[in-house]
Amino acid sequence: MQTPHDAFEDAFHAAADRHERAWVFMAIVLITLLFIVTGYLVARDYGVVVQTQATYSNPNTPATLAEFQGKGIKQTGPHSYNVYMMGRVWSWSPSPINIPAGSTVTFYVTSGDVLHGFEVQDTDINVTAIPGVIAKVTYTFDKPGVFHIICNEYCGAGHQAMIGRINVTRSAT
Repeated sequence: MQTPHDAFEDAFHAAADRHERAWVFMAIVLITLLFIVTGYLVARDYGVVVQTQATYSNPNTPATLAEFQGKGIKQTGPHSYNVYMMGRVWSWSPSPINIPAGSTVTFYVTSGDVLHGFEVQDTDINVTAIPGVIAKVTYTFDKPGVFHIICNEYCGAGHQAMIGRINVTRSAT
């Protein structure tokens, strides 16, 4: 036979278990929602998702395309450019790139040899340059200055010297 004291303790513990389970469930739901929303916002706002323009079965194909030959810079409008970037041990081509402030640049990035990391400092541009794959990323350079292109993917003994340059000059208008 239970005493009144035992019945009270049983009811108290049962209620406490229900409340603890509810709070643990709500915490898990909130953490999951926070993770999903954060991932979405990072991908949308910071350009983490990079479009793949083309993929080739032969990794040497992009290097032979006309766009990656010569200067690699094409003006497509009054304030817009296409830049065809080729990463090779241990340089970026073309470099330097000279554009006016306010220009929107679409970079088509690939590698001619090994994996390289195409990062433009002081911007949110960060693309892995892969042989046989052409990645596409667009950025508007609003302020004049020098922006360095660095390789942030270890590519060999001269990796630390793989630096390119984008010179953004004051706009004429």
